[in-house]
Amino acid sequence: MKILKFLAVVALGLFATSCNFTETMTLNEDGSGKLSVFFDGSELLAMGGGAIGQDTTSIDSILNFKDFIEENRDSISTLSADEQAKIMKLERFKMHVVMNSQEQIMTFDMYTDFNDVSEANDILEGFEQLDGIMGSNASAQDSGLPVSNDQQVKVKYSFKNNVFIRDAYVLDKEKYKIQADSMQSMALFFGTSKYKLKYTFPRKIKETNREEATYSADGKTLYYEVNFMDYLSDPNIIDIEVELEN
Repeated sequence: MKILKFLAVVALGLFATSCNFTETMTLNEDGSGKLSVFFDGSELLAMGGGAIGQDTTSIDSILNFKDFIEENRDSISTLSADEQAKIMKLERFKMHVVMNSQEQIMTFDMYTDFNDVSEANDILEGFEQLDGIMGSNASAQDSGLPVSNDQQVKVKYSFKNNVFIRDAYVLDKEKYKIQADSMQSMALFFGTSKYKLKYTFPRKIKETNREEATYSADGKTLYYEVNFMDYLSDPNIIDIEVELEN
């Protein structure tokens, strides 16, 4: 339980102030595949001066959200129907957590296998609800992390008619602008942080909408990255459309 509470606190901090993100997707011919979202929060840990995770022993474990939901079913049942629905979407996901405060290492790798890429849409959905489940809101505030339970950016993935699309969209532009503006004070610290994409397709890439993207030698893997603060200002800068060769 202590590890899960720690995870809820830090995960919320990551979504508010995260360091380096890497999305890695492998897409098969039939539309199935695997998506991993990797967070390197080691710089965030260093920024906290040891305050984050100071009472936590070293962690290297895998959290299965299906087991987590089952173990916390009573707590989840007290939430609203909407909050419960968001949490249940996490049932097919797992997360590998590595934490070592002495060595200042903190990484999260959230991943899922999918039968259709649209199932990966929920990989970020419901994370803000972890704080409610664990009752750790006060702990999060005490940690000094900027906490937000109002996630305004959503992502949709699709693969139809030989075209793959990653589309980020903002639910409420005014609310998101307030959130993004509040993060500008962190621009100096996160000035070199990146949001990276690595997508591998079943066939060679014919073209993409991102001229700055690079490719593997076989032409099947796309690499694209942007400055993290630029991404915060405009999530659409990592919208991707990829057409594959027949």
